Formats: sequence, structure tokens, C-alpha cells
Amino acid sequence: MLKRQSVSALALVGILCLSLCQFSSAQPNNGTVRKKAPTKPRANEIKTKLPHQEDPTALPFEMDKVDSSQLGKMRLATMRIDKIIDKRLAAEGIEPNGPSSDGQFVRRAYLDITGTIPTGREAYLFITSKQSNKREVLIDYLLGQPGYASHLYNYWADTLRIVDRSTGNTYIRPWADWVKKSLRDNLPYDEFVREMLSAEGKVWHSPATGYKLRDIGMPLDNLNNTIRIFLGTRIGCAQCHDHPFDKWTQKEFYQLAAFEAGIKTSGARATYAQKNMKAAITEVGDRSREANLMRRIERYNRYTVNVTATKLKFPHDYAYDDAKPGELVTAKILFGSIPTMAPDSDRRDLFAHWMTSTDNQRFAMTIANRMWKRAFGRGVFEPVDDIMDDTHVSNPELLDALVREMRRVKFDIKEFMRVIYNTEAYQRQVTYDDVNAVDDYFFEGPILRRMTAEQIWDSVLTLTFNNIDYFLRPDDKEYIKAIDADPGLTIFEINLKIDDISKAEANKRTHDRKHSYQGLVLRRASELPQPLPASHFLRQFGQSDREIIGDGTVEGTVPQLLALFNGPITHMMLESGSVVHREVMGTAESNRLTVVFLSILGRMPTEEERGASYKEVRDYGPAGLGNVIWALLNTREFIYVQ
Repeated sequence: MLKRQSVSALALVGILCLSLCQFSSAQPNNGTVRKKAPTKPRANEIKTKLPHQEDPTALPFEMDKVDSSQLGKMRLATMRIDKIIDKRLAAEGIEPNGPSSDGQFVRRAYLDITGTIPTGREAYLFITSKQSNKREVLIDYLLGQPGYASHLYNYWADTLRIVDRSTGNTYIRPWADWVKKSLRDNLPYDEFVREMLSAEGKVWHSPATGYKLRDIGMPLDNLNNTIRIFLGTRIGCAQCHDHPFDKWTQKEFYQLAAFEAGIKTSGARATYAQKNMKAAITEVGDRSREANLMRRIERYNRYTVNVTATKLKFPHDYAYDDAKPGELVTAKILFGSIPTMAPDSDRRDLFAHWMTSTDNQRFAMTIANRMWKRAFGRGVFEPVDDIMDDTHVSNPELLDALVREMRRVKFDIKEFMRVIYNTEAYQRQVTYDDVNAVDDYFFEGPILRRMTAEQIWDSVLTLTFNNIDYFLRPDDKEYIKAIDADPGLTIFEINLKIDDISKAEANKRTHDRKHSYQGLVLRRASELPQPLPASHFLRQFGQSDREIIGDGTVEGTVPQLLALFNGPITHMMLESGSVVHREVMGTAESNRLTVVFLSILGRMPTEEERGASYKEVRDYGPAGLGNVIWALLNTREFIYVQ
């Protein structure tokens, strides 16, 4: 159970050598808590080692906002859901948790919707607001912010195993960019999935093909992942034999796979080979960097999604008596019926439309339960991707209501989450007690959760920079133009391509250096390479390597303690010019501790905390104020979502 960490130990922190003396160089300002965003420092005001001090330009995209015309229906839906939850709690003899405080709610809403804590100013304005429907207004505002898409992208990147390169031979970053755009545009979820299942061509021409190119040469594994992610069902065992724990047979697996049997993830050599490649490599030397880039051009253009007339056969070692080894497989769905479509629709389109059909109960059920778990920390059934006919559901009436709601909003994930965040159940205090994974949970409130790696990283950036959503990963149009090649290039054209690749890579490195601090590129987690190296802060805090579905973790480790205790990510937050530095040093001395607590924890300090913090500042001056900030960042209260 999380208990508020005592700050009375702060006096001990002052003796640590933390390199926090940046605070001592700033001059106090006798203003009050400001309502305007911190401005760019004047040339003679603050010198800083931090990047991102320039005024950001306009975002290169627009965010889809919530539909104000749906407000009445949203309110009715929240009441229905709350009624179902309260009815079940009463039947179980369980008291619902009390309502969350404004400080708890504003921090939870920012973290759950945009993936980062609010600034001290944002927390202050919300807590002190007298507007009666301020929670509803805040939810609508946050759902329309770029952070909503950034945070939801992190979830799908972990679930879909999004990477920039699926092997050393492929480049599929355009898929990641397409996923981000789909979330910013609020593309309905059924269309989002259907496009990934039916796209074809090169990934830079048709980015959704990245979903298939993620599993090059492994069509049956890709099918298993597809059913698990989108239908919440694990049929992988049936690839080799009848499922030992579920009803699926090997024959059924192959019948389903037959819908996608004609999909190839590499083109015929004539579609990508460069007949002058050997001569071009001879000119530059077989082991030269240029030669490797030449080979890369050919490899990257080899992999594409194309549909052929190939049909699937049962494996040579098929051992059951319901089919013969080598026999052609007739395509057949697992359950339900295929939607009515045009007579000339191919097998792949039929499969995609069956998968995403409104009538496919498991499709709507799986995504509704996934999104519910994102808000509450626990699904109505667990695990979210292993549905069986006898799967135990903690509240069947609630699950039915969520599925109906998903269908009502026509798979509009933003509107669905709007309903969930506005429920009284979501806005209650969290459950602090440990919740046993095998016991039913009836949603007396959200479960206390530890921040994900991405939430921690993005929150520290929020304490450091203004407008973190404006600092995007540079697009790769220049690089794609360089690597995109039709077969038959001349030696001269191949060499031009090599020059263009080198220039694009050099421009990327220059951009990254410009936005780095002590070797770390400072952009939101969604705007960094996918995945990051194992030594990176995000990986240390549990971001997955994208090899396994949903493999991110929130378990604590010793390297995490060291990274927050005295790593560059902590020091950058305390540099002159950071958001927290400016907000604290730009207000009256009497208000500074309040600003510190609002910035780090999203709430006002208690009298005990204020006294302990005041003693630290009195004894150590501005450096003591830095110690208070550092100490709060290392509390469990900071790292958990209440």
C-alpha cells in the first residue's frame, strides 16, 4: 500500500552533494504565483545548458476534438455505468471509495489522458477553480490535446510491438508515424484495424503495411498475434496441434490462416534488384560504408506486402484424421458469420471485415475491456487477451454495457474514454490495498498504479520544458526519398542515392544533438526511436524491447533508483531555465514551497511538510530548495498515479 512519504527527512538530504547549486545563482523575484506560461528568458536573465529554449512553431497537425453534440448522451452513459457498478458493490457488501480530491483528480486525469503530470500552474488553476463542471471541462480539454495521441500511441506501440526496423533488412518507421496520425485524427478503431489487415505495397507508400512487415516471413505467427490483440483470443497452440486448454483445433487454425494465404512480405527479385549494384560496389570497395548503404537500398525495397493467388495446404506432418497432409485448406472463420460484401472481394478483405464487424462480439469486447483497464488498472476480465467460452467476468452486466457503448459510439475510442473518465467510479479515490490477481475486483475506484516508463519520462520533461508536445521527431521524408528505388538504377544514380542517404542521416544527427542534454535526446517517449537501447532511461524503467505483445513492465529495480537519485534526467530538471526552476524562482519566497509541491505532486503541502521543507531551505538557501524538489521527485507519491 502506498503511504505518503514523510518529508521530515529532507533535512538529511541537504548534506548530499547533488550538484543542485544552479538554484543558488537565480535572483529572487517578489511576484506572486503567475497565471501566464513562463516566457523565454532575456539574454541577460538566465543562461541555461538546456535545449528547447526557442519558441516552438505551430504543430504540423491538428488534433481531433471531442464532439460537443454528444455531451447529453455521454452523461447518460456515465450514469448507466455508475448505476451498474454501484448495484454490484451493494450486492457484494462493498462500500465505494470516497471521491478523489481536486489535486488527486487533476494529476490522475493528466497522467491517464495525456501521459504526463500537469505543470504547477495547471494544477493550481484547476484546484482553485470554482467552476461546477470543471472536471468534465478538463476531460474534454485533455482529450483534444496532442498528449492524448502521444500517450495512446505508447500503449499501442507496446501492444503492436512497433519498431523502426523489424529486422536488419527492413525500415518500417512510416507505420509508427501512421499510427500516430490515426490517433491524432481519431480514426475509428475498426477502420484502424481493418486498414492494417488489408493494406498492401511498400511501407512508405502504404504505411499500414508495417503491421504485416513486423513479422516478415512468419504469416502464421502474425495471424496468432492478430487474433490475440484484436479478438482477445490465444490460438497460437493450435498452429502445431489441437489447443490443449481451449476448444480450437489445428484444422480450425489453418482454415482461418487460409484467408491470408496469398500474402507475401517480399517481392520477386525483378521488382527490387539493381543489376548495376555489383559494379557500383566494386567501385567503392566491398567492405566500405558506401557498399553497405547500397545493399541496404536493395534490401529495404525488397520487402513489401503483396497478394498472390497462393493457397494454403495442411502441413506435411498433419496428424489428425479430419484432413490429410498437403491437402488444400478451405478458408473458414472461427465463429460468427462473414459480413455481406461485393462478390469480387478477396479472401483478405473478407477476413478483415469479419474481424472488425460490429457483430463480432469478441472484437468489441476486447477493445472495450482493454480501454477500461487503461483507466482502472484492471479489466472486467483478466487477462485481456485470453478469452475462452468459460472466461470468468467480474461484472457481466458492466461488460455488456461497455460493449454496447463501444458500438453506440461506433468504435470512437476518444468518445468511449470520455464516458469512462466522466464516471463517478473513475473519479473516486484509488484502492490502496493490494488487489489479488485471481480475486474479483468490483471497481469501487481505480486501482493504485505505478507510472509507466513513458509517463515518468514525459513528466520529468514537463518539469523541464514548456510545450513538450511541440518537439517532434523529425520526419523521415528525406530519408525515404533516398532509399526508395525502382530496379535498374545506373551506377551514377546509385551513388546519388548514397549521397542522399548520408545527408539525411547527418541531418538527423544534427537535429538530435541540438535537442540533447548530456547525451539524451529530449523528446516525448513517443517521439524517440522505437525501441530504445537497453541502457536508456525508458528501458530501465520498463519500456519493452517490442519483441513480445504488451511486454512493458512497471516493476521497480535498483537501476531505476540510481537513475532518479542522481542521473542526468534529474539534473536537467534542476538546471537554470527549466520550467520548475522558473516557476519556483519567479514567485515570491513565501509561495515557493507551494509551487514546488504543486509542480511535483500536484497538491498543496501539508503543514508538517511545509515545516520540514522550510527548515531545509532556511539551512541551505536556494540549494535547499533544489533538495526539496529532488526529494519529492524520489518519493513514491510522485511515481504513483492516485
